[in-house]
Amino acid sequence: MDYEAKLARDVKPLIHYRNDAWKCVRCGLCRIIDPEQIEEDGYLDNCPAGYLHKFELFYPAGRMDLIRCLTAEPPEIEMTEMVKKAIQTCTGCGNCQRICNDQKGLEPTNAFQALKAFAIDKWGIRKEHNNLIQSILNYDNPWMAPRKTRSRWAKKLGFNIKDATKEQVEVLYFPGCNASYVPEITPTARATARLLNTIGIDFGILGNKERCCGSTAFRIGANEMFEEYKAENIKQLNALGIKTMITACAGCHSTFSHNYAGELDFEVVHIVEYLDRLIKEGKIEFKKSLNIKATYHDPCHIGRYSGIYDPPRTVLNALPGVEFKEMKRIKENSFCCASGGGVKPAFPDIALKAANHRLDEAKDIAGADVVVSCCPFCEINLGEAAKGRDDGIKVVDLLELIDEAMEE
Repeated sequence: MDYEAKLARDVKPLIHYRNDAWKCVRCGLCRIIDPEQIEEDGYLDNCPAGYLHKFELFYPAGRMDLIRCLTAEPPEIEMTEMVKKAIQTCTGCGNCQRICNDQKGLEPTNAFQALKAFAIDKWGIRKEHNNLIQSILNYDNPWMAPRKTRSRWAKKLGFNIKDATKEQVEVLYFPGCNASYVPEITPTARATARLLNTIGIDFGILGNKERCCGSTAFRIGANEMFEEYKAENIKQLNALGIKTMITACAGCHSTFSHNYAGELDFEVVHIVEYLDRLIKEGKIEFKKSLNIKATYHDPCHIGRYSGIYDPPRTVLNALPGVEFKEMKRIKENSFCCASGGGVKPAFPDIALKAANHRLDEAKDIAGADVVVSCCPFCEINLGEAAKGRDDGIKVVDLLELIDEAMEE
């Protein structure tokens, strides 16, 4: 099993990772992009928390030391607020695991996920994270939004979408909580549905019966709650008799692909993989020139977690009127925007600084006017940062560009 399949699939007790912590030699490779790809100074860092804090405890090696101290008998460290912050500012981006698993077979990302679960057992859930948890428990989504409004995004599409809980369909479209409730992201849900309808896919949605995949709870370390949601979701989804589930959310995709691995009776596909297939088969025709200078931000959860690097670039290059140029840190070396892992709700200032750093790279290296991605969390965080800048840079989902390019 390679590191992609291992990423955050099973989080064992912290003691399981004690040997990994002792094997860390503080080589520093997890701090930067691949050394063989370094051509110039600038935009080399690749651990958001470490880059922003410039303090060893916030880098992977520092967290490995923390695991060594916590698993000693007796523990050899005082649990200060700084230590808690170091644990909870890990975004779970997977870069350190990409490096260490290949070099030494270590699993630092999974170890830090276990560290978050350990922190919850010891000190409880942070106030900011508790709001998310209570919202999921009460409303099946992290946005404090009523269940009955989950499918509101599908209104006024000009066509009816099948209810997969009542009608048999081959493909289930799973929008996820962000595309269902967040105004900036709901255009992605509509664009995806229009695309599937246009090309004649027999698809449906769960509507108001769709529930959070549990990714948000899992990433902050609320493992028991996640397992309960996972079990209920598996039961519901497997009863549908579908062949494929499509999602446009990177977090949902990695959760269903890895955390639910081996327990689903159907294929899970991110929409960009599906689009890549359709474009190669000549089933999609683009009619409108977009006339933009764009770059692509690889989300951690379809990039390092799932190895989906080429499909979004193939799609972008197929769009008329798109001048596409890469940033410095791309694909497996992509710099995390710092929105995930519970960082955005608990430490919004840190997430915003990381997002601005990424937008600086998009401007300085790629000369882009538009940053394209395939992850709602990235788009929310990068989009918020873009609104506070005066350079005119915008953040959009790839599906929105496709939807626009297909217009007459």
